[in-house]
Amino acid sequence: MSDVPEKTYKRELAVAMLLALSCLFAFGIVSNDRAFDAAKFLTTPIFAFAGGAFALDAKFKQGRGSGIVS
Repeated sequence: MSDVPEKTYKRELAVAMLLALSCLFAFGIVSNDRAFDAAKFLTTPIFAFAGGAFALDAKFKQGRGSGIVS
């Protein structure tokens, strides 16, 4: 067995969610007010997930076990 950790796809999912949110905003601006309202509603959870996927993952990889705040 190797010591390589299993791939989690957190960052890939975060990018896909950000792209979907961008498309929802663009569609809402062009033609549909309900899509724009849905995009505004989903902004905070999607950015929270993306922040966790990118920032926290990078922090823990730089200093394993050192905690979140340096």
